[in-house]
Amino acid sequence: MTDTASRKRHTTLSSRPHLRLRAGLLAAAALLALPLAACGGDGRMASGSPRGTYRLDSPYGNFLAARHARETNDTTAAADYYLRALREDPSSALLNQGTFVALIADGRVAESVPLVPALRQLNPGEYLPRMVHASAMMLARDYDGVLRLVNDGPNNGIHAAFNPLLAAFAHAGKGEADQAVASLQKLERHPLLGGVHAHLRPLLLDLLNQAEPTEAAYRDVIEGRERPGTRLVDGYARFLERNGRMAEARRLLDEQLALNPENPVLLHGLRRLDAKRSAPVAPLVGNAVEGLAEALFASASAFGRSDGGELAELHLQLALFLRPDLDDARMLLADIYEIRERWEQALAMYGKISPASAYAENAQMRQAWCINELGRGEEAVRMLRRLANAAQDSSRAVLMLADLHRQMERWPEAAREYSEGLERIKQIEPRHWAIFFGRGVSYERARQWDKAEADMLKALELQPDNPLVLNYLGYSWVDMNRNLERATKMIERAVALRPNDGAIVDSLGWALYRQGRFEEAVVQLERAVELKGGDPVITDHLGDAYWRVGRQEEARFQWRRALGLKPEQELALQVQRKIEQGLDPVAAK
Repeated sequence: MTDTASRKRHTTLSSRPHLRLRAGLLAAAALLALPLAACGGDGRMASGSPRGTYRLDSPYGNFLAARHARETNDTTAAADYYLRALREDPSSALLNQGTFVALIADGRVAESVPLVPALRQLNPGEYLPRMVHASAMMLARDYDGVLRLVNDGPNNGIHAAFNPLLAAFAHAGKGEADQAVASLQKLERHPLLGGVHAHLRPLLLDLLNQAEPTEAAYRDVIEGRERPGTRLVDGYARFLERNGRMAEARRLLDEQLALNPENPVLLHGLRRLDAKRSAPVAPLVGNAVEGLAEALFASASAFGRSDGGELAELHLQLALFLRPDLDDARMLLADIYEIRERWEQALAMYGKISPASAYAENAQMRQAWCINELGRGEEAVRMLRRLANAAQDSSRAVLMLADLHRQMERWPEAAREYSEGLERIKQIEPRHWAIFFGRGVSYERARQWDKAEADMLKALELQPDNPLVLNYLGYSWVDMNRNLERATKMIERAVALRPNDGAIVDSLGWALYRQGRFEEAVVQLERAVELKGGDPVITDHLGDAYWRVGRQEEARFQWRRALGLKPEQELALQVQRKIEQGLDPVAAK
């Protein structure tokens, strides 16, 4: 039997790089979980139920609707319901706070600004109202007001991290270069924002027209990292362009593209160099307001890497409040939404990316993926095909289309699209292993093993120590009773690389089983079940191994467990037959 269910388990390839964000709560947002003790007015209807029955047009009814909307990630409805509740009871501290956070989460920062005075009066040291207040003053070019806010407010906890950023760009707005640089310098050794300091320093110096220090700062960052941030590379390329050093700018972009192929911002930079612009290219940060927006974007990226949760989202919304054209912030925010499976919000955010943006193609591709996740697969297929046809020199859209077909288990279509994607690639490199692997999986599931095997071997040639490829090819050979010795060594290598992957440990156990090494197989399969106990295929394998070593009652127990784990129909029928009849005394399955 070909164990397609098991092999399918081992083929998970991420369709995109994901940030590792976990949910986190901002202090102000945490207040949303409290009862409405501060909400005045009796919203209870005349029925007089002891627990209360509430009208939707009462403060409490709208509050509950807002809470529900927030829990279901409908930020627009949440903000609207909070606003209705607040109009009914404008003195409620809780409603002011809930409305404030909901508006920012929905990207309606301008509507949140009138709520700041009341919130700051309630708690002058609360972080988010203070940051919104500072952002609004920066947008109004009230740099002295921002500096007063910094000097008169708290300077501990999170304020100690962001006061220097506010001060740096307020001083920059006033043309006070020394004070701006000194303020930013306070973050150089900050445990979380040290990287933000490194990111902002060249941009701030460039904003202050300090050419030599700017270049030195860019070089410090770019030459000091294996792969510096794309925005800094773009900023340095723009700096070189503005100074007439076109060849150096091109060399910089080419070098970075060698490390990060098909990066849309770097490719956009090369197209910009080829365009022979009449006007000089703009710097990445052109004024103090854009500088603070950049700081908020950079801090959101840092929070994302350290599980900053909701605060990262709110910072990105503030960045867009200050600089609505900051597509990097939109892409990161949409990416966060995707990670949290908030597909409608991600789709809407990608839809706001400008067609002229470096991210335009990426945004449209991600839109297609979101549409698919919303259950509109055929629409997503059509959209990706249009994108693939429109960009014949790019393989990205057609490869995402191949991934989509593979997710939909349309194996011949997936193989065809992978083939088209490979045809569009001018030079095959080690990083392209995943395309051969994806096509190999598709061929195998379409029962074209010779083609599948060739692709798996090619993927292994490109990445000899890739555990996914080692395991998939090794398991396939084992399942067909081919190349058992080589297959076992490959799977052993995969286990060494990923010792806690239950699916791969199962492959090793099954390889030993197929060679008649039943006692050794039991050891590995027991461990596989410990690592991945909810898998019917692994549980079935352990039952087989138990039977071969004479532990028939335990074997039937495992087979019954496998049935309870809802295996695919073909496997379920086989397991039921084994429960009734046991295994053949000669064949090993």
